[in-house]
Amino acid sequence: MRTASADLLAARTVTVDGSEVWLRVTASPVDLEIRWCGGDRLAGSPVLFPAGDRSRRLLGTGLRAGTTFCLDVVGEQDPDWSGVVDWNV
Repeated sequence: MRTASADLLAARTVTVDGSEVWLRVTASPVDLEIRWCGGDRLAGSPVLFPAGDRSRRLLGTGLRAGTTFCLDVVGEQDPDWSGVVDWNV
């Protein structure tokens, strides 16, 4: 498993076939909808992270090794949110 808590919207590469992408928002003053994207296309359905809820949520599953993905905030992006993304899970 790989984990990152900085630069959450940066591109990352999956190295294990069948991987999942998980996110836990650790701080946000507003509700966030986040999805994963791959390459130039949005690939995941938005997942709601209510303000104050620190649950880890599944964003994507079944990713193949070599897949490059990033996270995308749906709608207006609040600059004051943070979290932890896990992949190769």
